[in-house]
Amino acid sequence: MNSIYKMIAGTVSSVVLLASCSDFEDINKDPSAVTPEKAKAEYFLNNSIIEAQQNPEIAERIFVLTWKRASRFERGSGFTLGADNNDYMKLYLGSSYGVKWLNSANLAITQGKTHIEQGIAGEYTKNIIQMARIWRAYVASELTDGFGPLPILDSFNGTTPPYDSEEAIYKYIIAELSDAVANLDPSIDMSTVSNLDAFYAGNTQKWVKYGNSLRARLAMRLSNIDPAYAKTQFEAAVSGGPSTLITEAGDIAWVQEKDGWDALAGVMSRPWNSQPLSTTINNLAIGLGGQEFSFPQQYDEDGKPLDSNIPEFLQEYVKDPETYLGLRLDKHFPLTTNDPTAGYFFDGIPATIDPRVANMFNIPGYNDGKIYLDNLKLASEAELMDPADNSKVMLKIRTQYSWSTCVAGVWDEKGGLSANYTNNAYNFPCISKVYRLSTNKRVFFGPWETYFLMAEAAVYGWKVPGSAKDNYEKGIRASFNYSNTPENNINRLLDAYLKSTEYNRVGTSVNFDHTVEATPYSISYVDGYTQQEGTMQYVYPKNSIYKGGSVNNDQLTKIITQKYLAQMPYLPLEAWSDHRRLGLPFMENQAVEKDYNPMTQVPLTTATSKDCRLEFYPKRYRYPADLQINNKPGYEQALQLLGGQDLTTTPLWWNLK
Repeated sequence: MNSIYKMIAGTVSSVVLLASCSDFEDINKDPSAVTPEKAKAEYFLNNSIIEAQQNPEIAERIFVLTWKRASRFERGSGFTLGADNNDYMKLYLGSSYGVKWLNSANLAITQGKTHIEQGIAGEYTKNIIQMARIWRAYVASELTDGFGPLPILDSFNGTTPPYDSEEAIYKYIIAELSDAVANLDPSIDMSTVSNLDAFYAGNTQKWVKYGNSLRARLAMRLSNIDPAYAKTQFEAAVSGGPSTLITEAGDIAWVQEKDGWDALAGVMSRPWNSQPLSTTINNLAIGLGGQEFSFPQQYDEDGKPLDSNIPEFLQEYVKDPETYLGLRLDKHFPLTTNDPTAGYFFDGIPATIDPRVANMFNIPGYNDGKIYLDNLKLASEAELMDPADNSKVMLKIRTQYSWSTCVAGVWDEKGGLSANYTNNAYNFPCISKVYRLSTNKRVFFGPWETYFLMAEAAVYGWKVPGSAKDNYEKGIRASFNYSNTPENNINRLLDAYLKSTEYNRVGTSVNFDHTVEATPYSISYVDGYTQQEGTMQYVYPKNSIYKGGSVNNDQLTKIITQKYLAQMPYLPLEAWSDHRRLGLPFMENQAVEKDYNPMTQVPLTTATSKDCRLEFYPKRYRYPADLQINNKPGYEQALQLLGGQDLTTTPLWWNLK
């Protein structure tokens, strides 16, 4: 297969999208380069990296409303239910976004080679070409992991190229990563182009680490469909040891955000999208690690640290989630879901929760320094309407100083009765302002992922540096360090966290050696309508798509649970990919008060709402509708390679089946 990518075929227009002179002027940031012949490879590469950061137009549609919902990094319906948006996909796979990112990476390679042949390239161009090959592999994986088969690999021949299978694309880009890393030359001085590398400022050694780590990620993606190949490629990728992989904070592949409306604006910055806490995250985090809800250290009048970090005025609202489930509000909250906390509102702050999640979301109604907007948006209470007369208020619930969320989905009549609660996102914990102000860095690959990948590989018996447990614990430590959690005594807290045998709400603990399965137990609640106390049998969910639902606390579940929490909030595509590949971590069904449309959504019904089935989760996006009109032969070929209908529920080649 030709080692030069073609310009990816424009699936929207049925013609191959070529870069015109004006396109080159847009892409090339060098003010002195006005023609394609003079454009330098490093400009194309840097432009591709920066633009793939996603400006607000595409970031809200793809990063937030598609990836974050598929991964349950935020509460919401839409793509969570398998309902994609054709306009979003047409935009994403068009010449302004995905196609352009891939074309720019390809132009960096072809232009670099041309300038070397012409004798007008700097010595550093040799490395720019290899860096661009590594980056191009990522962009190709991002696109094919969403749609499936795409026309990526053949060189341009003047006609619309054929579609390539996911297998062909994957095995090609993995081979590209291996070869590109081998051809990077750290001895070459890259200082003259350091300002044209948004990732690593020309640091070749770090590009080696990114290339190897990305190869490990993509090899692991194939662990179910082609385990022998995956094992061989993974072992080769990590064979150089930690020094050749992303294992330190200084190795992180990330891009600096900035305020404004361009490609560097934060991917989660739009103020109208609050990105509230999802039930999936809440159930994974509550009780996990047995750690007290994280607040800044509190001090007495003499400046001595207090035993509790919880501010005194909030202490009365702190409640133990292991012994108390909350207010039962079954007339207003749907029960047609396999969420183990369905129908309950937790009217307090959980005494124990994973510290990273406590840091990442704000407490409703409390200006804790994390809330994104001003005090006028602080929640206080919500009205729930009377089912017998929905024009009358039946009761009010205090949302201030609470920590609760609920499934999205189709609430039907209950949606109207509870609209005052669900329509104000500030009744829920929402993503912290640190991720909203465009002052952070968007992460593409962090050290925690490398360690969790090696931990998973070790569980399979593959040859990796270190044991499964050692890599697992290093992954957690890297994640805590990245999230600045906690503010004080990180070693003391981490030691306790890693030893914890406390279960979260889905029956998983942190301690790697603790694999005892959680059993049902009695827990108290308060009837929200009568205020009477009661008890119920808490039953942990059965994740039937992983090992038949027989376990919630084995070592692989622990690894993927920790990886999921560590990837928040910048790597939702990876979290979604892990779930598509393994069925981990447990993701509850959205509410099904009314049957879904199986042609445009996942096939959930009220009768199956308690089941956990693979088909209840979206697997891909549909191709833009224009493709069927403008390139019907290509569309039919794509579906033949896909092996199924053009639906969001059709699995990709490497998906769990």
